Amino acid sequence: MKILYYILAGMLTFPSLLTAQDEIGKAIEKQLQILKNDSDNMQSLKEIGMLYLQKADFDHAIHYGLRLQNLAYHIPQDYYYCTYSHIILGQAYTMKGERQMAYSNLGQARSNAEYAKNDTALCSIYNGLGLCASNLDKDYYQAISYFHKGLETARQCRYEKLYSILLSNISNIYYLKKDTAGLSYAQECYERGHDKRDVYLILIGSETSAYMFYLKHDYQQALNYIKEAEFITLQNDFYDQADIYSLYGMILSALGSDRQALEYFSKALQYEPTSQASSILHTYVQYARTLTKLKRYKEALDFLQRGENYTRENVVIYRGELYEMFSLLYEQTGHFEKALAYRKKYHSKNDSLFNLTKEHAINDLRIQYNSQKLENEINEARIEKLKKEKKIELMTAGIIAILLVTGIILCLYRRKNKLYRAIVQQNQQSIQREKSLLQQIESLKVPSTSGSPAPASFKYTGSSLSNEEMADLFNRLETLTREKRIYTDNMITKEKVSDMLGTNRTYLSQTINGQTGKTFTQYINEFRTREAVTRLSDPKENIPLKALSAELGFNSMTTFYNLFQAMTGMTPTQYRNSVQELEKKQ
Repeated sequence: MKILYYILAGMLTFPSLLTAQDEIGKAIEKQLQILKNDSDNMQSLKEIGMLYLQKADFDHAIHYGLRLQNLAYHIPQDYYYCTYSHIILGQAYTMKGERQMAYSNLGQARSNAEYAKNDTALCSIYNGLGLCASNLDKDYYQAISYFHKGLETARQCRYEKLYSILLSNISNIYYLKKDTAGLSYAQECYERGHDKRDVYLILIGSETSAYMFYLKHDYQQALNYIKEAEFITLQNDFYDQADIYSLYGMILSALGSDRQALEYFSKALQYEPTSQASSILHTYVQYARTLTKLKRYKEALDFLQRGENYTRENVVIYRGELYEMFSLLYEQTGHFEKALAYRKKYHSKNDSLFNLTKEHAINDLRIQYNSQKLENEINEARIEKLKKEKKIELMTAGIIAILLVTGIILCLYRRKNKLYRAIVQQNQQSIQREKSLLQQIESLKVPSTSGSPAPASFKYTGSSLSNEEMADLFNRLETLTREKRIYTDNMITKEKVSDMLGTNRTYLSQTINGQTGKTFTQYINEFRTREAVTRLSDPKENIPLKALSAELGFNSMTTFYNLFQAMTGMTPTQYRNSVQELEKKQ
């Protein structure tokens, strides 16, 4: 196996893999010695700041980044060191989850680098902006866009190491999207690391490869790669070890070794002070998933609640997985109201991921990268063989071009249909789960003697609602909206709903905004749109779209189409066609 070859080859030909003091550690010691003799040496401050970024020691990176910034801004028109001080700070603040500081520093670095035409710095800036977009905004399209800009810039200025790091970061984004297309990026980074004998590149390449094989359910291959990543981490004292041990635990759990997996999750949490917040949140979710699998529900809930505290610290990655795990846990323990609430949170966080336009744009970037990579390989071969094999090379290039164009056309067509079917299937599964939860909730309710919901025992008075009053009002609103389907009335108003609930329009607006972050109109339209998705997910539903729109209370087809497409990534017509196609294949 290739990975075993690399491990053995690394032990025999790259002795630093076996030493406790790695190349980065030695480089840091060298810079510390220089700074001991010359504390204002800006080149050393820049080098040590970048080294601590690689080591994932972000507190030290910030310390030296600030020292460099303080010195650089006292030198007129020193764009070079000012730029790198902002790069160091921007990337470090990104990984610590401090969004405002991250974007502020990276934005200033970009302005400086573009003014000074410093392409080498721009590579690092695009990398930092990509990390911001993914880690802080969960905008995977924007992240991949920045990473590809970084790849192109790194290729032009021959910045080989950052080129490989960007490959690994792109692979990470594909993991977050649950797309195994990221394997080729991970493997290229891994192989480049071994070719260059660079332990850092081998580490991130092996870790991202392990993630990809885990997604492909090839757990034995994933285990081989994560073992190599763990070996390098232990021998070279890299930070953010929580991510390594968390993934190790996930793989062991998938292989059926749940109790051993728990040991690795516990080990991961021991590195909480020196690890990224997103790595710790991921560990909490996976820890809870394995405990739930073992029916240790109380412990699982404790880890999920600890994970929820992390989401309050601007950690957006894995937040959807956290809510989904909450819903599954509450469902298994019979708390169906809570399960439904977290299921809605999960949908709220993940609906935006199914945006067809962005998915196509990501595919275009992937094709562009693969095309560029292939073109570079062809150009290198042409230089070496131009004199003797010109005719053969031209024929080969023509064949490759034809195959590439054919492959792109097939890829785009299949990807579009695959994505449409995936959206429909996920919606159908979610609708069935939500129906099941609602039925179980309904069966647990005590029937009212009058056959209708009990009216409020009081009207809200005073200048504002208490939390308890707001929760009570919102629960009654949810029941009224769901059971009476008041949203189907196209003349429904806040005044009408307020009268039904025994309150006033101000309190109603406060409650809806406080509980959902939406306006009254947005709240009502969401119910209309979700019912439209439910109705159209049924292949037997043949009502005309115009009639469905009117039946659900929409006053215009334009509003209906816009809201439906925003929720699903497809128009109602496209969605209905995909449902019919899926039905035929089953």
